[in-house]
Amino acid sequence: MDALFNRRPPSVWERFQSSPLLFLNRLFYSPSNSSESQRLEKVHIVCISDTHNSHHDQPTLPDGDILIHAGDLTVSGTQHELDSVLSWLNSQPHPHKFFIAGNHDSCLADPETHQRISSAYPALTYLQESSAQVSIRGRTLRIYGSPYTPKHGSWVFQYPRVHNAWSSASEPPTSESNRIWSRIPSLTDILVTHGPPLAHLDLDRAGCYALLTALWRVRPRLHVFGHIHAGRGVEFVKWDNAQKAYEDVCAGRAGWSGLIRLVWWRMVGWLWKGNGEDGIIMVNAASVGGFKDDQRKGAIVVRL
Repeated sequence: MDALFNRRPPSVWERFQSSPLLFLNRLFYSPSNSSESQRLEKVHIVCISDTHNSHHDQPTLPDGDILIHAGDLTVSGTQHELDSVLSWLNSQPHPHKFFIAGNHDSCLADPETHQRISSAYPALTYLQESSAQVSIRGRTLRIYGSPYTPKHGSWVFQYPRVHNAWSSASEPPTSESNRIWSRIPSLTDILVTHGPPLAHLDLDRAGCYALLTALWRVRPRLHVFGHIHAGRGVEFVKWDNAQKAYEDVCAGRAGWSGLIRLVWWRMVGWLWKGNGEDGIIMVNAASVGGFKDDQRKGAIVVRL
């Protein structure tokens, strides 16, 4: 699993060799990286994740209304590391600043740390399976944050990975992952998690199927995450039959028949241009990359 978090993105040929089915599935799916709502709306959200103590080496953060850090602020999770990055976040000029923990941020697993940082860094809002609400130019946005990811090593904020999720119809309703993601309020505009959902900006299907299922239930307008460094990017995804077919192939719930369904629904979408389906902007804002995370990529800005 370590290779998933730190390796370079695979080449086109490597992706095809690994799985022709998944390669073609992704090719025909081809989500957009922009949306009509991005061009029309006015709330600027600056997204960053996985700084891993590199905050002072990152490019200057762009201006915006909301700043979101999606976890892995530190490398070893020490209090010294945390104070350094929180001081940096606290000094940023954005009117509203939110952050969650990642699996590296072990000091944030201590409730006493939460009390200390709330008084030491009053400009920051820490979310740990909790919500906040902001009003910007007459608009109200509800934000929910959670640090949890499928288990990898002995880090914090983890739940057991369901290894047979791709071949089963769904995870057991009593699984820990389903319990965690069932806590997301149905009225959530911006979801912040440390890890990605399955099939979206998660490289080799390293995302969580239970989180993907929760997205279909809640349907937030924006989902910000990181964790899989080589998955960095932006997708605009519609809640439509093509997306469902694509995800079924990625989850192992459908094979070549799923690819045929995807192509069919893509053709229907092209014929009926603009079918009115709502969508979600997904952002993997991991800010380090390259071999051994030697690249500094900065933040990603979306308009909501």
